[in-house]
Amino acid sequence: MTKTSLTMLVAGMAFMPALAMADDHSEQDFSTVTKVHYVQDCVTANGDMNVYESVHKCSCVIDKIDTVFTQREFEDVSTGYKYKNMPADKGAQFRDDKVLNDTMDKFDTVIKAAYKECKLQ
Repeated sequence: MTKTSLTMLVAGMAFMPALAMADDHSEQDFSTVTKVHYVQDCVTANGDMNVYESVHKCSCVIDKIDTVFTQREFEDVSTGYKYKNMPADKGAQFRDDKVLNDTMDKFDTVIKAAYKECKLQ
């Protein structure tokens, strides 16, 4: 191998992890903690089912959400929902942000489909 070929090979190998982390979101990337928190909240909100059934269905929902959103987008949406109903100027930043509102609309569509697909009411 020539020095140029070896340099290109090393440079290509160094660049491969960056390609793997590109924003095509073909793999799930939510942390385990995020998934567990979601499932716990979902189980609490759907307390009319037995624990095994609700954990299974809520895990299904968060897996569906994870295929569409990145961890950062999910956290932004969660924060937006938490604070958008605050009165006056406190919640204005969350109510008036167009990008956040578009993402929240997309989230609503995804979660409705996930609830239906995972047979959760």
